[in-house]
Amino acid sequence: MNEWLKGILLKPGNSDLALGDWNVDGLFMFITWLCIGSFIFVMVPMFWWAFRYRRARGAGHMAAVRTPNHNTVLEVTWVVVPLLFMVVVFFWGFKGYMRGQIAKGNAEVINLEAYKWAWEPLYRNGASSGQQVYMDDRRTPGENGALVGKRGNNLFPVIAVPEKTPVKFIMKSRDVMHSFYIPDMRIKMDIFPNRYTSLTFVPQDAGGDLGNNDQAGAVTVTPGEIPGRDHYVFCAEYCGISHSEMAAVMRVMTPSNFDKALETWGDLYKGKNFAEVGAIVHARKCATCHSVDGSKNTGPTWKDAWGKMTPMAVGGSVMYDENYTREAILNPAARLHQGYPNQMPSFAGQLSDNEILGVIAYIRQLSGKTTDADKVPFPSK
Repeated sequence: MNEWLKGILLKPGNSDLALGDWNVDGLFMFITWLCIGSFIFVMVPMFWWAFRYRRARGAGHMAAVRTPNHNTVLEVTWVVVPLLFMVVVFFWGFKGYMRGQIAKGNAEVINLEAYKWAWEPLYRNGASSGQQVYMDDRRTPGENGALVGKRGNNLFPVIAVPEKTPVKFIMKSRDVMHSFYIPDMRIKMDIFPNRYTSLTFVPQDAGGDLGNNDQAGAVTVTPGEIPGRDHYVFCAEYCGISHSEMAAVMRVMTPSNFDKALETWGDLYKGKNFAEVGAIVHARKCATCHSVDGSKNTGPTWKDAWGKMTPMAVGGSVMYDENYTREAILNPAARLHQGYPNQMPSFAGQLSDNEILGVIAYIRQLSGKTTDADKVPFPSK
């Protein structure tokens, strides 16, 4: 009965917090059965007594029978027994909370920065996420058996973690409060500006081939799709207009695939030209707000924008060129695009000068105005 009810209420967990001793799932089911038992214990007698001692027909205006207004044994019992259950819940929950706060030895430390409206991991070798996926993806076999097709509006980063290895996230916010929430990992932690918060867990299962993944699909946009078992990441703290689109995919990989991912993502721009680097920067940092197919989004589309006069919120217009693009990246509030609010964060210190040149080259490419300079190899690390 317990497993049947658990299967209805919870998706299968994939971390030690869900599957180990003093786990979240066990406490959840304990509280669920406690609520069911309390409901039956209170409501069944109440309805029975309401029926049993109802006013009989023809009783007229008989005076109500005086009832006792005090019973010491009953009152003490009604306080002490629930308190005992609450003590169990407290210590069980506290034990589980501490397991999610104190990392085991040799934990893989991943720094995670949240900002409107994206997640950016930073790994031990300086790599960030090198893959982006569509959250609602359903791939079908296409030509040569390749899996193709996507559903969803925005690309989201892949956050890689190694299987059966303690992982510790050290998290901060660039702007406002966010909350890192992965339901089937049973983890949630608020993230604040100007301070660090952390959480730790041990991913359990990297799954089989990615194409048979039953958690979340993935479409490769940047080099080298590396398989694993995917889990949805959400922001559980309202953080602005695109809060519902602030998502990511956590991919549990085998240790060898995790090392391969870090090696690949450590020099993501190797062998790329400036326009190709701009496409990678867009997928990692800009795709949440700026489309490349002309569709309206939180920010203006980049398609066919280059070289045109762009209307400003205060009136007039400016040429969409190198200077305007650079200013919009580093100081987006300086000149706002007409029809769009002041909500883009500054990327000063987040993008190098060469990466900004890559974005410029990519926007030119989207407008069919690629230059020879845009095809120059990007400087390798």
